[in-house]
Amino acid sequence: MDGAVMEGPLFLQSQRFGTKRWRKTWAVLYPASPHGVARLEFFDHKGPSSGGGRGGSRRLDCKVIRLAECVSVVPVAVESPPEPGAAAFRLDTAQRSHLLAADATSSAAWVQTLCRNAFPKGSWALAPAENPPKLSALEMLENSLYSPTWEGHVLF
Repeated sequence: MDGAVMEGPLFLQSQRFGTKRWRKTWAVLYPASPHGVARLEFFDHKGPSSGGGRGGSRRLDCKVIRLAECVSVVPVAVESPPEPGAAAFRLDTAQRSHLLAADATSSAAWVQTLCRNAFPKGSWALAPAENPPKLSALEMLENSLYSPTWEGHVLF
């Protein structure tokens, strides 16, 4: 089994019947390996009594985002964060956008680690800043779906 690069609580925003709601989940980020693809898995988070959100004998629902399908990972400002001090970021795939949040320190770490695993060949970095680094300074250039240096290859 592949070892996780990062795991911990993440809030995932969902929308039902026009109402936006934050749901606490347990997220696990796996790197690409000979045994599996790079992916972000979400499990229902039931609080500290459930052994960190993943344990227990009950099978938990799991949502998987393949990082090969990731187009961008960017910090965003939200009007109503899930809890005070939380910072949000958006993970976009070709099919969908996912709005996620965590405390400010963890959110920055998630964005950085997601970028490293989703865009291993691309060059991305936090832009230098005079003040403490702002998440909005993150820049990503390429991955397997998007490359600014595409030279007009023809697919047959």
